[in-house]
Amino acid sequence: MIFGGRLIRQEMLIDPGGNWRDHLWLDALVEGPAAAHAAEKPPKIVLTTPLPINTCSVDSLTLLPRVGPVLAGRIDEIRQSGLVFCTAEDLRRVKGIGPALSARLDTLVLYANPKVVKPDSLQMR
Repeated sequence: MIFGGRLIRQEMLIDPGGNWRDHLWLDALVEGPAAAHAAEKPPKIVLTTPLPINTCSVDSLTLLPRVGPVLAGRIDEIRQSGLVFCTAEDLRRVKGIGPALSARLDTLVLYANPKVVKPDSLQMR
């Protein structure tokens, strides 16, 4: 038993110069998986410009605050049904988006222009 303690002290706790080791071999085992997991975590993507809500992908919709995959799918279903989002009021038609969330998203999305120019109304000059 005493021999085992001396062996641990000489081989693991004291470096060849006779000083106590600052970094033990056990520290690498304990911190290794946690540090590796932190390194694997991808950086968080942040919105820098307003998102065109009528044309962006479903994955892009999840960049909006409080919009997860389920709510993004609901927005996409509404878009596919033919609704074009023109105001924050149109956002409230989506189940799960109330007045507070629509007000919060209002500054983060770009809406379609409510006045659509028809090609036959253009004139050449």
